Amino acid sequence: MSNDIQVNNGPKGEELTIVQKIVGVFTAPAKTFASVDLSPAWIVPLALILAFNLVFVYFANDIILEETLVQQEEAMIERGMDPEQIDQTIEQVEKWTPISVWVFTIIGPPIILAIVSGVFLFVGNVILGGKTSFKKVLSITAWSWLIFSLAGLVMLPLVLSQETMQISFSLATFMSEESKNTFLYLFLKKVEIFTIWWIAIYSIGLGVIYKAKTQKMAIAVGVVYLIYAVVGSALGGMFS
Repeated sequence: MSNDIQVNNGPKGEELTIVQKIVGVFTAPAKTFASVDLSPAWIVPLALILAFNLVFVYFANDIILEETLVQQEEAMIERGMDPEQIDQTIEQVEKWTPISVWVFTIIGPPIILAIVSGVFLFVGNVILGGKTSFKKVLSITAWSWLIFSLAGLVMLPLVLSQETMQISFSLATFMSEESKNTFLYLFLKKVEIFTIWWIAIYSIGLGVIYKAKTQKMAIAVGVVYLIYAVVGSALGGMFS
């Protein structure tokens, strides 16, 4: 396959401290990712992501459980289940949801980071004809994911004050509650300010490790995310 990546020298890498990288992801991503390219590592950002997630779940656990029970009960009523079956199911959900939430909080991030990294390693190495290692892509993915950790910290006070997990910084905020299971609502819910920020930051990071123009990588990341948003929204509408 021909090489579609146009070489972009970008900033020269220099060693940065962990604190400088944490701050730099938000304030100087190109410089930060050049340092990551020089010494790729994903353990520290993953640890930070897990820490932020655990803090979020610790404070919001009761709200998560309550909304899960309400959603499950509404779904079972719509399916026409009898009250006895509903009570039995709700009892099991109430028993296992707190455990499953904590388990996913711990094992979910590394799985998601690995999948996202694998997808963009394929896009960069195979489709765009570039060359880099999985470790570098994983490191860029992990550091850029701190954007979503910040999103969680911003959301937490709102979740606690309004006692709901239905907090969104997306275009779906302007739609009615009745449309929440429609394709359009689910799609617009994925058009969210922190996600757009992540796409921009991640594109810079991929551009650094692939020595490519940021615009080229932004198109690639945008297309992949668009496919995910369309498919995810369609499936969500079918099974909601």
